[in-house]
Amino acid sequence: MIVTFCGHKTIYGHEDSLRQQLYDVLNSILKKSSEQSTPLILYCGGYGGFDSLVSKIIDELRAVSNAKLEKIFVTPYILPSYKERNDFMRQFYDEILYPPIETTPYRLAIVKRNEWMVDQADVVIAYVLHSWGGAAHTLEYAERKKKSIVRLGVQSSEN
Repeated sequence: MIVTFCGHKTIYGHEDSLRQQLYDVLNSILKKSSEQSTPLILYCGGYGGFDSLVSKIIDELRAVSNAKLEKIFVTPYILPSYKERNDFMRQFYDEILYPPIETTPYRLAIVKRNEWMVDQADVVIAYVLHSWGGAAHTLEYAERKKKSIVRLGVQSSEN
């Protein structure tokens, strides 16, 4: 099973609640994956507050579970100037993956990387509180693709 995430770079004041929601959802998915003897592959974006929280909780669950899971950083760039960041990320992830987006203009690389992650995913876990920005775009894309989506956090009435 492949799970990916989309969420804001800023966690808007309710980290404890979000942490618990995310832990519970991932723990449930991990148990289901383990019961079905299917590996769990977690595609992570590696930017901002939500992605950082995701990574920490995956590590916490890994520490208390014997289930097979892979935490993969999906990088939007393979430029030589980005090599240092990718090298840094290796210490936090089992693998670094570059999706087939090499013809994408630099300014659109993160958008295309996020869409690729959604395309691969069986489940998208989303922390999206407003209707603008990259996380909202990724969530809208997942909805158009009719992906299974788990929404976390408080939904804003500004949508």
